[in-house]
Amino acid sequence: MLMDQSIAELFELAFDEEDIIVELADEELLFTNQPAGNLQLSSGQILAGDPSRATDALQLTTTVPTGEFPVEVAIAEFAEGEEIIGYFRIKFSDNDPQHWESATYVGDNANASTLVESGIFILADANVLSDLPTIDGEEREVIMNKLSDALDVTYEDDRAWAQIVLESGNLVACSSGDGAGAYSTYIGRDEQGKICRLLVDFALFEEDE
Repeated sequence: MLMDQSIAELFELAFDEEDIIVELADEELLFTNQPAGNLQLSSGQILAGDPSRATDALQLTTTVPTGEFPVEVAIAEFAEGEEIIGYFRIKFSDNDPQHWESATYVGDNANASTLVESGIFILADANVLSDLPTIDGEEREVIMNKLSDALDVTYEDDRAWAQIVLESGNLVACSSGDGAGAYSTYIGRDEQGKICRLLVDFALFEEDE
C-alpha cells in the first residue's frame, strides 16, 4: 500500500519523547506518548482487534519477532481538552521504520482492517487467547471483566489502556480511538527489511489519507 509521506511520518512523530502538535483540519492536536505495558510474544502470531469477536477473526498473516516488547499509546488531545488514543503500537526495536505496509488478517477476504464494535482493541500472542472459542461463557466473562477492571484504572476522557496477565501470557488493550469503527494495522520495516513496528491507526486523519 502506498501511503502519504506525512501520515507515515506521523506514525513515528506521535510517539516522540517530546509532546508534538499536529494540525487536523482547522484544529491543533497535542500528541503525548504513554507506555501501556510489555507484550509477551511466544509464537510470533499476533491477534489484533476487538476482544468480543471470535479469535480466528483477529489473527494477522504477518509473523513478528518473538520475545517481550514495549507497547505504547499515542494520546491525541484536542483544543477543548478532549483526549482519545490516536495510535497503538508495538516497538520491536529502536531502528527507524523506512517503509510501512498494510497488515492483513487471515481468512478468505484477507482484509487490511478489522471492525471494532466494543470500543476496545487488544494486542496479544495467538497462543494467549487460543482457548477462548472453547471455554464457556462464564469463563470468558471472567476474562472480559478482568480486562474491564484494568481499563478502569487509566480511564479518563474516553481513553484508557491496560495490560492483563492470563494463564498462558498477557495481553495489552486500549480504547479504540473515538469508539467503534474499522481500523487498520501497519507493519514498519527498517532498512534491512526487518520488522521494527506494528501500529494500529485509529483513523484520526482518515479524511486526509
